[in-house]
Amino acid sequence: MCGIAGIISTNETKNNIDNLLVILKNLINRGKNGTGIAFFDNQYNIQVIKKEISPIQFADELKLNEIDSKIVIGHVRNPTIGEISEFNTQPILDCSGNMAVIHNGTIFNHKDLRKKLINSGHKFNGTVDSEVLPHLIEENYKHMGNLKDAVELSVRDLKGYYTFAVISSYEPDQIILYVQHFPLIKYERENFTIFCSEREPLTHIIPNKLRIRNLKENKIFVIKNN
Repeated sequence: MCGIAGIISTNETKNNIDNLLVILKNLINRGKNGTGIAFFDNQYNIQVIKKEISPIQFADELKLNEIDSKIVIGHVRNPTIGEISEFNTQPILDCSGNMAVIHNGTIFNHKDLRKKLINSGHKFNGTVDSEVLPHLIEENYKHMGNLKDAVELSVRDLKGYYTFAVISSYEPDQIILYVQHFPLIKYERENFTIFCSEREPLTHIIPNKLRIRNLKENKIFVIKNN
């Protein structure tokens, strides 16, 4: 079991990273063996910061308050497959660095998918099952040319239990969520949307608990900042 979270806003960006770190620290019950975040820089390139430490250590040790991005996603890891290492910590990038994925769950057929993707030219750095996701989506994006369609095509090949989020520098105005089995909670108002694996961490940063809702399973969600 891991924890995922993210924030997308239309214009308020200064507090996004601070709010995400509050959420991740309150997801420590879901993972303390690795913490990471991904966001867009001013050129809409994806930047990833991750370490094999707890979210509390991550927030305290790294200087992150200068990050200014309308979209930020984060992950806390409780390893089930793959050793504790920075490579196996999420978010995980595709080959090109244009897609980043955070994932909660277990992909049973990850070894078969990994072999197929390697045969197609993809290069893997870690040993965790989640690593097949960005590469699979990257491969399908080549054919579909649309992130939502690439995700929908990718999940047809997955066997297991999974909920994940993906961002892409090809379409930097959105986060794609896919909820298959594990829960995902969403809070939405006019100028920003937050998602998280649990309800309780959101209560530390939002004023109106009545707007928190569970997302339906076996469904894709597109969250845009415009």
